[in-house]
Amino acid sequence: MRRRSFKNKRRQQRKRPKKQEVARQHQEQLKKQQEQEEASRKAAEQAAKEEQGSEEAEIQSLESVKADPSDGPVRENYDLFPQDVYSAYDKIQSFARDLNTQIPVPEIVVVGPRSSGKSSIIEAILGRPFNVVGLGGATKRPLFIQLINNPEAAEPRATLKRDPQMKEFSTDREVPLAELPEAVAGRNTKVSEDPVFLTIEHKNCLNMTIIDTPGLILSASTNESQMIENVVLNLIRPIHRLILAVEPSKEWTQMEMLSFVKRTDQELSRTTFVYTKFHSQLQDFSSTRAVNRFLSGTLPDVKTFFSTLPSSRVRARFRESDKYQEKLWQAYRRDMVLLEQLQYDKRYARTLGIHALRKYLLNLVWRSYQECIPRVLKHLRARRTITEQSLKEVESQLQSLDSSKLRAIASGYAVGFLQVIEQLLEGTSEGNPTVNGQTLEEEKSQQGDADWVDLYNRAIRFDPEDWGIPYWNCKVYGGQQFERLLHEFKAVSDHTEISEVTVDDVATAAGINRLNNIPNYAWAASDLAAQKSQDALVPLIEQLCERAVYIVKRLTDIVEKVMDGRRKKWLPASSPATSMQSAPSQSNANGVSNSSQGGRIDINNIEQYPYFTHHVKDLFYKFVDQTGKICKEKCMDEFLSTRTIYWDLTEHPDSHGSLPIERSDHEDTHAAVRSLSTELFVNLRKRITMNVLLKFYNFFLGPLRTDLWNEIQGKITCLGDEALEQVFEVSATKDKLHEDEKHLQGVIKKLTEQDQLFLDAATQFSHPVVLSGGNVANDA
Repeated sequence: MRRRSFKNKRRQQRKRPKKQEVARQHQEQLKKQQEQEEASRKAAEQAAKEEQGSEEAEIQSLESVKADPSDGPVRENYDLFPQDVYSAYDKIQSFARDLNTQIPVPEIVVVGPRSSGKSSIIEAILGRPFNVVGLGGATKRPLFIQLINNPEAAEPRATLKRDPQMKEFSTDREVPLAELPEAVAGRNTKVSEDPVFLTIEHKNCLNMTIIDTPGLILSASTNESQMIENVVLNLIRPIHRLILAVEPSKEWTQMEMLSFVKRTDQELSRTTFVYTKFHSQLQDFSSTRAVNRFLSGTLPDVKTFFSTLPSSRVRARFRESDKYQEKLWQAYRRDMVLLEQLQYDKRYARTLGIHALRKYLLNLVWRSYQECIPRVLKHLRARRTITEQSLKEVESQLQSLDSSKLRAIASGYAVGFLQVIEQLLEGTSEGNPTVNGQTLEEEKSQQGDADWVDLYNRAIRFDPEDWGIPYWNCKVYGGQQFERLLHEFKAVSDHTEISEVTVDDVATAAGINRLNNIPNYAWAASDLAAQKSQDALVPLIEQLCERAVYIVKRLTDIVEKVMDGRRKKWLPASSPATSMQSAPSQSNANGVSNSSQGGRIDINNIEQYPYFTHHVKDLFYKFVDQTGKICKEKCMDEFLSTRTIYWDLTEHPDSHGSLPIERSDHEDTHAAVRSLSTELFVNLRKRITMNVLLKFYNFFLGPLRTDLWNEIQGKITCLGDEALEQVFEVSATKDKLHEDEKHLQGVIKKLTEQDQLFLDAATQFSHPVVLSGGNVANDA
């Protein structure tokens, strides 16, 4: 026990120095960390002081530049156009929208390496330090800045569009300019090809889109740099986009953007180069020869500019637009002072400064819109020409709308209607069977409860495939549908059996005794066969007639579609007859008619006379009903009287079995009469079915091919002038034509006025009044 306590004491004595050593090391680490933090804090304070000193030195350097007496007010560098130009531009845009004329919006893609000053160039072009990109690093997603002319926006109005990639930005949001940097930075978190859309509305701007791109990493070959290259190349590939290649100014042999841009714009026809941080480069020149040799290093016939912009800290300090523009001008003047001291060649003056670049870009935009003016004017005058043609057409129709014209229209429609009916019965696929045809099941369901029923109204169910009905599952119409119906009737008739023959039927049918006081059972069999065949087949013939009438009547809908399709093929798409059927015309805010032909009456178009087309259909329906009625009456003649059947039976006694002549054996008598009546029923059914089919060909389908033409054409031809005007609703048509005439006259007058207003706006836009400083873009 003593030995164990001694060992524990020795173990504790050995552990105590180790704990003290750990505590000492921990104290030393804390002390070292505190010393490092203090050093970092002092270094940061020193750096901040140096940056503040550098910022102050830059501001002093800018403000020390004296203004040139020949320079006008600084603001005039951003007021290149008078307000009238923007007002005229808004009118031109309004006319283009009203005429459905697309005016392409110029797009400028700004590309360059990281930290080359792309975002700073965009801010300088816009004239406001938005700082929309570069916040917290470089641009990571393409930023589409859409400038929109809005006469009601006295101050710039910024709206960030919904971002499908980020759920928290699922709606458009108007952002105050002061909050715009943080709002854009929230969406600029990782490199992506999905753009951010920002619209800026202002009364003093032309519609254009400036696209800021992620900074290129041309010196590295990583996944990120390759992804950025692909994003930028995809943005500059469309040939309608201008390319603004930005790069820090340095020796020409060290420039990188030329080779990059040539990957999509080999001839550099749409590329402008901008070299930033030019002030640092100027400080390296010591002679006139050196500076002129550098300025002459640009490519011939390729626009190139050199500019210097204040640092980001200076721009952030002077956020008001007037002060910001003043610093831009001072940076430009500082460069010009150095250049003048070096006695540079004045031929390069147009390539110097952000103001020259801005003037050049706005010039391109202005000229692009100026080139669209003739196209808009052409559309406006084409609209007036079309309207004048419509007016002449309306006046001509008013003069020609008489009885002879109506008779020609009526005859033409009737002939076309009957021709299509005949073709559909003979067989043609012009009626589009896939759409307008019916399978056997569709025919029955669309006609309504069209199943075959017997005398007791019980449905006769069967499998059309088992009974051999042709085309039962195919979409057909017209003649083939009629043929299918006849096959179906024959199949149903062939499967119809004689109803039960009872002893009572035999006894009552035999009647009184005939010769030698012997009952005439042959007469009984004949009478039962006649009655049973009539009971079984009359309902089927009636249903056959109803189905046949339905099949022929439904052809009118197909006829309308076929004739409408033919009219569209015959008439060119631009002809007045087709354009007159569009929606009613309306005038927009400028009074320009959106459809000079919309809703007009075309007296040659049969669609203008629905009452007449309904009259033709009604004549057709009545003819079909009457023909079906006559055909059914003819079919009913097939049911022979008992005497006729009995006469035939007695004339050919050997063809039938013997009949009993005694009354004693009722069972034998019943069986014999039932057998003979069944035999007679089968023969009657076969004969009646065949004759009914022949009569439907002869008395139903035949008149549709021969008598229908005379019936409809005769009744239409016999219409008097007064009746003709009624079915064509001539009075209403003339009233509508007079309304169209008056409306078109008003539209032409309005279009003439708009023509002059557009010319005034175009002149105002293309030839603005020169401002006092001469700042009108005219040297692009």
